[in-house]
Amino acid sequence: MTKSPTRIGIVEDNDLLRLSLGTSLSQENLEIVFSVSTALEALELIETAKIDVLIADLHLGETINGIDVSLLWQKAHPDLGVVYLTSYEDPRLISGGKSPVMADNSVYVTKSSISEIDQLVQAINLSLEKKGAPKNARTGPLAKLTDVQMETLSLLALGHSNKEIARIRGINEESVAISLNRISKALGLPAQMDRNQRVHLARVVLRGQGK
Repeated sequence: MTKSPTRIGIVEDNDLLRLSLGTSLSQENLEIVFSVSTALEALELIETAKIDVLIADLHLGETINGIDVSLLWQKAHPDLGVVYLTSYEDPRLISGGKSPVMADNSVYVTKSSISEIDQLVQAINLSLEKKGAPKNARTGPLAKLTDVQMETLSLLALGHSNKEIARIRGINEESVAISLNRISKALGLPAQMDRNQRVHLARVVLRGQGK
């Protein structure tokens, strides 16, 4: 008896990438049930579309991100596998530095790490193994940072001054400066309390976002 192809749903706001994914995965004997560009479109299909794996970008340019979409889909379909295919090296970049709750049976893959469609197919198959906890959810230099450090770094990247970061986090400015130096050290950057340090740290965040 011939095995039915794995059914795939894609949520990706980059039109060219979405089209390329659909074409390439179809050639790997995978069935593309839907391929949409927005979170709303994906959520409207929860009750009617039957898929085995959801491929979701994290940043969809909306209030609802790819993690939100995957959790809502998995709540309705507990056996669903999830592949986060994203430019974000670290999922904490999507949530202000805090570790987000991610879908079970999920695999985290950065777009920059995919050079062959076989690698994505492997991630899809891994998500179907039903092993529960997210896999490979942090990559790159930002993985070295704690959640508190990521929150501080995210606030800096948003343009907040040390004084503003201190107010938001409920600490003093000296603690913020010390934290930034420790972050710089962890990332292999010069630990200097000056404007250049802030520029270097902001660039790390932008690179982590695939920009």
